[in-house]
Amino acid sequence: MFKIEIDNEVHLELTHFSHAQEMLVLVNKNRELFKTWLLWVDSVREVNDEKKHIQSSLEQYAKGRLVNCVIFYKGKLAGSVEIGMRKGYGIQKGELGYWLGAEFHGKGIMHKATAKMVEIGFEEYNLDKIMLKCAVKNKRSCNVAQKLGMTHEGRQRDEIVVNGVVMDVDSYAILKREYL
Repeated sequence: MFKIEIDNEVHLELTHFSHAQEMLVLVNKNRELFKTWLLWVDSVREVNDEKKHIQSSLEQYAKGRLVNCVIFYKGKLAGSVEIGMRKGYGIQKGELGYWLGAEFHGKGIMHKATAKMVEIGFEEYNLDKIMLKCAVKNKRSCNVAQKLGMTHEGRQRDEIVVNGVVMDVDSYAILKREYL
């Protein structure tokens, strides 16, 4: 398990089984908020549900396809950030995913965490492009992409259904040459 200090308030840890209970508590506390934007929320009800997700994440990490980290703010588990990786048409691509408990919003935590994941993607995994997709109405998530310097690449209409609501999705990306 690794730990990455971002600053004196925020650090990342590779998601591990030891985080399962605390993650479940945070999800339960924010369940209604998360259900607005995240597809997986209803599938996580028990610690074993978290552990299954962690097992899958660790298997994908071992294959070099995913880095899933828990975000800590001032020593408290605040959320999660990941970068999934794949090769398509000769381009190494990464896609960011994340969530953050409501009590941690507005502190710049997610910008710090995603910026670190972009750095890891380009510098450690030699990715060519990193993408972020978010529901158009999820302004906080769209702001994360913009603060990372990502380019808005387009909008997919009626792209996802979350909690019975059909949503359009905006796609953002940053290329390695833009990052450098």
